[in-house]
Amino acid sequence: MVIEHRQAFLRNLNTSWLEGGKKKNPIVLFLHGYPDGPEIWSEQIRHFSTQFHVICPYARGTFASEPGRLLSRFSPDSLCLDLLEILKIADPKGKQKIHVVGHDLGGAVAWRLATYLGPRLSRLVIINSLSIEQMATRFLQRPRQWFHSWYLYPFLIPKIPGKIISRFSKKLIPWAYQFGGLAPENFPKLNFNRPFPSATLRLYQAFAQEAVRSLRKPPKKILAPTLVLWGKQDPFLLPPTLDELESYAQSLTVRILEGSHWLFREQPAATNHLIETFFTQGEADATSSKKSI
Repeated sequence: MVIEHRQAFLRNLNTSWLEGGKKKNPIVLFLHGYPDGPEIWSEQIRHFSTQFHVICPYARGTFASEPGRLLSRFSPDSLCLDLLEILKIADPKGKQKIHVVGHDLGGAVAWRLATYLGPRLSRLVIINSLSIEQMATRFLQRPRQWFHSWYLYPFLIPKIPGKIISRFSKKLIPWAYQFGGLAPENFPKLNFNRPFPSATLRLYQAFAQEAVRSLRKPPKKILAPTLVLWGKQDPFLLPPTLDELESYAQSLTVRILEGSHWLFREQPAATNHLIETFFTQGEADATSSKKSI
């Protein structure tokens, strides 16, 4: 298995991603959250690159993906435009179907990207993540989420949190994984010899602004079959309900599982099986209106 590190100057910023598998195969786009890099998907890359064309971008501001100076470059729509440019390079003719898998902040981007891809989107998989619109509505309708999101509020302060994380990343990042329920043996490989990407915290600031704006308009419903996988021991996010999700996806499957915020690291074989089955199941099964298993 050969995994390439790719880089291109896209929309005036250096942008990087990992890529593997045969380019003639359907695309699977894996989108990571914070404080992760695309290496967090190592078990999924290994598994899916045998049958799919796997692409794992570095989020804006993460290591090799240049942050840019303006907060607008971290907005969900701007991130989606970056991803569309990567997809143009990977599939210049735009003929391949695309599966999108997102976790944490990457899941929020995945929800938004689904509205851009339209009929090219074959399947959408969300792992322990909320769309921007869902998070905004949840804070209003499920007040307990305010307590679970305590970690988020310092990130909304400009500059200071980034400086703290950069200085104390050797302690703070492993602590975040442990608090999120991930056992040390499942941690991704962390290289603290390079500066930790504090600029990525600006994603939280840009997403918070977008969440406020989203309250003024109804969400766009995703037409492609959508699978939500959720580790129910997640300390950061309350488990979703079908009633909560039905405004966002027309064809919906929800699986609430034993596991942490990083379910796909904790149970890679089970997670990969669920995702692969969802990708390859018959169209007749995939078009049911909504179901919870």
